[in-house]
Amino acid sequence: MSSRAPKEIHEERLKMHNANVANRVQYFDPKTGSFYENLLEDRPCPTCKTNHEQFLFFKDGGRYVKCTECDIVYLNPVFKDENLEKYYRTNHDLQSEIVANDGDFYTNIYSKGLRAIERVAPKGNILDIGCSAGIFLDLAKEAGWKTFGVELNEREASYATAKGHTIYNKFLNEVTFEAPLEAICLWDVFEHLKDGEVYLKDMKALLSEKGVVFLQIPSSDSLAAKMLREKCNMYDGIEHVNLYSYKSIEKLALKCGFEIESCETVIGEIGVMNNYLNYDDPYFGNSTNTKTFLGGLDEKWLHDQKMGYKMQLVLRKKG
Repeated sequence: MSSRAPKEIHEERLKMHNANVANRVQYFDPKTGSFYENLLEDRPCPTCKTNHEQFLFFKDGGRYVKCTECDIVYLNPVFKDENLEKYYRTNHDLQSEIVANDGDFYTNIYSKGLRAIERVAPKGNILDIGCSAGIFLDLAKEAGWKTFGVELNEREASYATAKGHTIYNKFLNEVTFEAPLEAICLWDVFEHLKDGEVYLKDMKALLSEKGVVFLQIPSSDSLAAKMLREKCNMYDGIEHVNLYSYKSIEKLALKCGFEIESCETVIGEIGVMNNYLNYDDPYFGNSTNTKTFLGGLDEKWLHDQKMGYKMQLVLRKKG
């Protein structure tokens, strides 16, 4: 999706990383090297509700495990609800700046997702949960959709409102919609939700008869994630609480009354993997080869295997 070298891309995003680190200081216990214990709670697998976990690694204060039943990778322990809400409400608003600075990349990603939605759902009311400054909603509005958003960050919610979208600065279960929704989108948001089952069931109740849920989520099936493990930016120790495999997201969708209509992966991370294979920093190494890896495998091969960095899924109601 991008021909730029990883170093060029991630130098731009270093500002957001540093802001994340600054925001986390208040939650971090320097004596233990982890988060304060009173902020955390243990939990079973968020998909299976079993306790068949395999420890993987620690990353930035977080403990990542893998469910041996469904392959989901998740944080355990995890922040309690009230602490996670505080974290998001007081966090920086740099995501909108990053998206604006890399406009072509995000326009291509958003357009691909919107096309997947429009192949299945009738055009009408569309809701973006975690809409940031509303850049995806801008694209949807231009395409003829009536746009709504949910955004907990007050500053980003105000940016999106100023552009003419209907934005709610509250949780989804606190919002009442006057008409059913034809599409509900979560762009890099679903992995932040501790209980995906609750959210999917809540969203299903808001959909029209032919309405769909669209998810873009980091994939624990990703070759880059499996290769880099704790060195991979997918694992951030606090925000990415659930990292789904295809197997685990399909299992969760079926449990909530959905079927997977389509699934494609995006973002190859080939340059990142080439840096790592060259014993260099994955994100700030000097490799400029973003086209092929391991002797000639390319991004098409990677996505054919559904091993790209993120999955784009369209879920439709069963029956």
